[in-house]
Amino acid sequence: MPSVKLTITRVENNECLVVVSGEGFLNAQANARVGVRIKGDDQWFDETLFPFNVGFPGQVLRDGTFTVSATVPKAKLNEDWGQDEIYALAKVDGFSELKSNVVKGYY
Repeated sequence: MPSVKLTITRVENNECLVVVSGEGFLNAQANARVGVRIKGDDQWFDETLFPFNVGFPGQVLRDGTFTVSATVPKAKLNEDWGQDEIYALAKVDGFSELKSNVVKGYY
């Protein structure tokens, strides 16, 4: 079954490395396109924080996996007062949009 995972790692200069990986897309067509949006998880409205733009769309590899990443300013991940809750939505051609795990932190 396909799944999507989000990881966020703090790096230098008040930036974070955001990595979205997927697996289980074995039935995807060769080089199927992948689109990713990073969203804030809120009670009333899940705001899009940013889409991945540079070098996109990504592609699914022959083994049914994909990995896309971007380094962004921490401020792009600061989605509300207090602790931030962030997730990714990934859309692979031929599949439904899938939600990743939620990453919590203070950005």
